[in-house]
Amino acid sequence: MPDALPFELHSAVAFGLLLLAALLGGIVADLLRVPKVTAYLLAGVLVGPSIAHWITTDQLHHFAPLTKLAMALVLLELGYQFPLAHLRPILRHALWLSLGELVTTFVLVTSAVLLFDGGWAMAVLLGALALATAPATTVLVFKESNSEGPVTELAGVLVAFNNIAAIIGFEVLFITAQMMSGDFEGPALPVFGRLLADLGGATLMGLLAGLTISYGSGLLNRRRWLVMILAVAILLLGLCETWHLPYMLTFLVAGMVIVNTSESTGPLLLEQEKIAGLLVVVFFTVHGAELDLAAFLSAGLLGVVYIVARSAGKIFGLRWAAHLRGEAATVRRYLGSCMLAQAGAAIALALVAAERWPAVGTQIQVIILGSVVFFEIVGPICIRWAVLKAGEVPLAQAISHRTESASSQAGKMWHHGREALGLKQKQPPNVQNMVVRDLLRAGVTGLKQTANFDQVVNYIQRSHDNTYMVVNSQQQMVGVIRYNQLSDTFFDSSIDNLVRAEDLTSPIDLAVYPDEPLSRAAEVFRSSSDDVLPVISRDEPSRLLGVIRRGDLTSLAVRFRPAN
Repeated sequence: MPDALPFELHSAVAFGLLLLAALLGGIVADLLRVPKVTAYLLAGVLVGPSIAHWITTDQLHHFAPLTKLAMALVLLELGYQFPLAHLRPILRHALWLSLGELVTTFVLVTSAVLLFDGGWAMAVLLGALALATAPATTVLVFKESNSEGPVTELAGVLVAFNNIAAIIGFEVLFITAQMMSGDFEGPALPVFGRLLADLGGATLMGLLAGLTISYGSGLLNRRRWLVMILAVAILLLGLCETWHLPYMLTFLVAGMVIVNTSESTGPLLLEQEKIAGLLVVVFFTVHGAELDLAAFLSAGLLGVVYIVARSAGKIFGLRWAAHLRGEAATVRRYLGSCMLAQAGAAIALALVAAERWPAVGTQIQVIILGSVVFFEIVGPICIRWAVLKAGEVPLAQAISHRTESASSQAGKMWHHGREALGLKQKQPPNVQNMVVRDLLRAGVTGLKQTANFDQVVNYIQRSHDNTYMVVNSQQQMVGVIRYNQLSDTFFDSSIDNLVRAEDLTSPIDLAVYPDEPLSRAAEVFRSSSDDVLPVISRDEPSRLLGVIRRGDLTSLAVRFRPAN
């Protein structure tokens, strides 16, 4: 590794270098078609203390408030995904899946560490830390991929469950392990009481903050919303740091309160994203610079054991739990891969262990810091792979598009200059070779024709569309349900036990094939008010392959729209 610079860069220069490294990393990510999160992390590693030494550890500490604020805003956004009407139908599924994943991961990691003579105290604490999943990494890969479907939906819920379980489980097991080892001083009851008080305090503060933002959004002009969100978020973060409360739980609760009490969640999120995007780039680049490659090597055999056991627990725990619950094949195969990323919560808890119980916690911290290097680089790649394989990302969006090459950008500037002088007419880009398959969302499985009315309502509550595909047990379409033809039925409670999905369907009058040109789908959309069109197989007539969304087609048209 190169030596450090002969002089220390000013913090502003260091910050600029981080952003420049992130920019270049994003360009490389487009070229290699890997998640930008991974590129930002690797860019930080390159300019940080582990390799180039351009940025010092002390300078990284100066950026801590920004990275914590970025994490807070990501968790606030994660909370937005849990409106009660949307959460209620999937909560029972998610609880059983989460239980299967958490138990399997804890048992495998604990057993593996014990098998390799790690000691029982270290084993149970590493088992608890293995439960945590990095929310920022997971959410940002989903957002970058624009994924949508059961795997994405369940993963968002499980990430929240995982981190709550890790925080509570670690504290309980830490105190228990100290007591059984004879290293705990004083009565245990006050310690458990403090844990409950911290969790209750974090929840209460999240509740108050969420209500404040929700109430304020109704009183203030939209131009002031961003300042309001930042003021509340920074104040809340500072109070959590002052009183040593788990701020991850606080902001998650705040987001859940906002989405269930405000009619302006969408606009609030748009305002928040005006600054959250930059903060997230800073978060991952700084986080990458903080990754210690030496710690990865020093983790040794126990580090490898922890990585293998945790990965197996996440993947196979969810696989067997989903199998027992009868979940879709895509959920069984790919949900576990979305749970691998690990960072903030595990690092923070490992630091607590090292400070409060050095005899055991120091080695735990080494293992966690080393394994985080692996999980934060490999985890985003696995998440992106999972949602792609699950069919929850249209092919056209999965393919990374560079803005321009260096030569084409120079040519574009030359042609644009000629246009400004009236010397050349602008030609629109040619996208005629794209077909329906390029925008197919294969993760949509349709509503079973035997579903009762309550199940139909739950399906509609979870959907973002106004048209719903109804299928039989062989995934063949039997018709569609349109919201505008159904809305009056919601107010007739007498039909709840009499009607099934097939009774509410209309004939299949609009559909496209995967090999048809996108212009055909655009033509059908122009003649219809439906948000989605079913994509059916030519080889097996009426077999539902997925859907194409009006919004995806519009986004593609905007992307290739000629500049004015």
